[in-house]
Amino acid sequence: MPNPVQINVPDADRTVRSPTDALRFVTASIVGVLTILIVLIFPDVFGGLARDLSEIFDDASGAISEIAGLIVTALVLAVPLIILVFFIRERDFRRLVIVVLAALTAAVATWGTIAWIANLLADEAFTPRYGTVVVAQTAYYPYVAALTAAITAATPWLRLRWQRASWIAFALMIIVRLTLGSNLPAELVLAMSIGVAVGSGLLFIVGSPNRHPSGEEIVATLKRSDVDVARLDAAQVDARGSTPYFAETVDGSRVFVKTLSTDERSADLLFRLYRQFRFKNIGDEPAFSTLRRAVEHEALLSYSASAAGVRTPPLVAVGLIGEKEYSMLLAYEAIEGKSLDSIEADELTDEILTEIWEQVSILRDHGIAHRDLRLANVFMDEEKTAWIIDFGFSELAASELLLNNDIAELITSSALLVGPERAVRSAVDVLGSDAVTDAAPRVQPQALSGATKTEVKDRGDHLDRSIRDEIARTTGQVAGPLDRIQRLDPKRRIRNRG
Repeated sequence: MPNPVQINVPDADRTVRSPTDALRFVTASIVGVLTILIVLIFPDVFGGLARDLSEIFDDASGAISEIAGLIVTALVLAVPLIILVFFIRERDFRRLVIVVLAALTAAVATWGTIAWIANLLADEAFTPRYGTVVVAQTAYYPYVAALTAAITAATPWLRLRWQRASWIAFALMIIVRLTLGSNLPAELVLAMSIGVAVGSGLLFIVGSPNRHPSGEEIVATLKRSDVDVARLDAAQVDARGSTPYFAETVDGSRVFVKTLSTDERSADLLFRLYRQFRFKNIGDEPAFSTLRRAVEHEALLSYSASAAGVRTPPLVAVGLIGEKEYSMLLAYEAIEGKSLDSIEADELTDEILTEIWEQVSILRDHGIAHRDLRLANVFMDEEKTAWIIDFGFSELAASELLLNNDIAELITSSALLVGPERAVRSAVDVLGSDAVTDAAPRVQPQALSGATKTEVKDRGDHLDRSIRDEIARTTGQVAGPLDRIQRLDPKRRIRNRG
């Protein structure tokens, strides 16, 4: 009988404030606001399309319209019935109250918003010809919003077949209703966006189920990937955008495991959205369409860096955790050593700095931008050899901007430990004066990772300015002006007005 796996992972909270709910709220809110703006600017577009739809079905026989009305009536009642039956069967009345609250809030918000728009436009609402539906025209869109909010708020707890039944019934209701000539473009989009915003916003406030994998699920996934684990421990290391673990296999070897979930991907999407709104010239690529694509991209970059000759831990396994694509993992051979952000300044010798920059030179020669090249992602093993880790944000065929940003990031991160003079000199010795001078305009807090930027600001001694001065002194070259990065800079506007 095999020995049980020793799992030392803290118990996760049952409910969390999920970034996925926050992302849905933000997305739905943006859609709703854009819909309102378009309606106010181009009201005739939507009214004309609604009348065209009505004319298309104007010749339909009375029998067909009555049948369609009865179908909508059944579907209108089916969606809340599905949700009600599920929560009563589960005896989960607390969450049923949350779902009902979401539905009522969305209905009131939609009714008020449509009334406000109609008042601004001072235009009568276009009334559909057929009136056999249970929900009257004035209540139809608030009811659509209520159903959307209810399904959104209930989905995290509904089993898959119940989710599908709810959304299929809702979609059929909308499709059949359209054949009756309703005001599709504006009101329907607005109602559904309000419903999603209210449902996901309420979920974010009260919390939704924690989808982060358990230790048992991680062990099971590793075993399916032919990694037989004897012990799993939570890792106390810097791991941006993932959750790290150390696993010990039955043969005594150690594996570093990082799990990525849909919540972490949603947090990354929100962060990218913020960066696109706040900054420019930062080199962010479009987000990956799914969590699987993001994990596969990291695996590809890890293989590419290793094939180029970069010293990086070999990839051991990639696995899907559970049956749904809520989380995945990547496993690497563990390095016996420590990250350079946890050592003393005298341990980071000139020899090690030179070795690190030699690894960076290989990355540059092969067009690979690491994009998070700080000391936390450089490991020193027991033989004082440097390793580059974590290619989760990296890019192949990278632009000069991204490659220069890597230089600026690593110089700044190392200068925090050894000072500007040694940090710059080691970079120039390996990469040359031209490459370091070209990177100087990126040596500014807003172009750096969040962790490095925070450390620079906490020092309060304008380290970035000292680094740029040291680059000019060491290379004997004058760097170009700092890159304009901030789209919105309130402090600068205030200074200019002063």
